[in-house]
Amino acid sequence: MLRRFTAALAFAVAVPSQQTPSLTTFRNYNQTFQIELPTGWRQLAPNEARRIGEDPRSPVELRLAQPTRFYAVGPVDRWLAGDYSGPLLFVHEQAEQWHVDSDYAATLRASWRSHGEANDVRHELADIHRERVGTQQVESILALRTSTPRPPAPARRSLDVHAPTARQQITLAFTCSPDAFDRWHPEFRAWLKTVTFARIAPEPATLADRLWTPVVTGAVVGVVLLLLYRHTRSRR
Repeated sequence: MLRRFTAALAFAVAVPSQQTPSLTTFRNYNQTFQIELPTGWRQLAPNEARRIGEDPRSPVELRLAQPTRFYAVGPVDRWLAGDYSGPLLFVHEQAEQWHVDSDYAATLRASWRSHGEANDVRHELADIHRERVGTQQVESILALRTSTPRPPAPARRSLDVHAPTARQQITLAFTCSPDAFDRWHPEFRAWLKTVTFARIAPEPATLADRLWTPVVTGAVVGVVLLLLYRHTRSRR
């Protein structure tokens, strides 16, 4: 019995478990939100995005950055060294809050499908729903998205969070490779619980107030990806 216990203990020491990364408060340049993310993560700068964009193997979301509009957050030094294996957070800040109707799931799917057909990327969405997120319990639209661009750019899987704030819409896309998503999804959820927005939109008074004038919700992120793909093609 003692011999078996010793052997089991030795195996446990030889095969360490996956470590949860230590977290640090990240604040974006616009100071519109803060969130707990792995220590060492930072916001990708435009000149760094241009360097990464020269590598055709790089994820599309790392190839273009505008610090006050859309950008990736993550282990930038590793990306510059050609290592894209880990997760990242992609952020898009829109000047105006979305107005959505009760059929937001179908609208979101249709928008991503349209953008995918225009840019040779297949987008598959699942589990589209409303949910309260962050420290302020902001009602947001969440979705799981798998995006498959033309090779050699890698496929990506994301937890998309579309959060309305006062006079602004902020989209947080927690992203990694599809085969690593199950490992990182609980971490994404834990980080999402810590998000705090600088301003939040007032709560609608009634259910009828929630059925706002509809617009194409997916265009918020879709326009950014359209810019990214056009930018990538122009460099070929």
